Amino acid sequence: MARIKILVVDDEARMRKIVRDFLVHKDFDVIEAENGEQAVDIFFKNKNIALIILDVMMPKMDGWQVVRTIRGYSQVPIIMLTAKGEAFYICNLLSRDEVAEQTQLPMEIYTWTDNENFTEKARDI
Repeated sequence: MARIKILVVDDEARMRKIVRDFLVHKDFDVIEAENGEQAVDIFFKNKNIALIILDVMMPKMDGWQVVRTIRGYSQVPIIMLTAKGEAFYICNLLSRDEVAEQTQLPMEIYTWTDNENFTEKARDI
């Protein structure tokens, strides 16, 4: 059986490694991109990506631009990941149940936030 493929996008190698190590340990295939443009290119070359974990603030193309581009062609689940100070937040564009059902990811990796800025932008996309 083919393993679930997840695209992890962050301009910080340290953040990509943290997410990648967790996912690989849970037996997922992980593809990495270091900016938004690279993420879009990788996504369209790999049609079987089951989930995107996406940083918000990146050079070349930010996370919101990536979502808008991909949403024109696909409804792949996307989780927005960002760091503010010492706290890390994940803002989903789907409900917890939808993400868990579509990706079979364990719920302990999720930290949902009520951050209004993320929630507003996510609703707009």
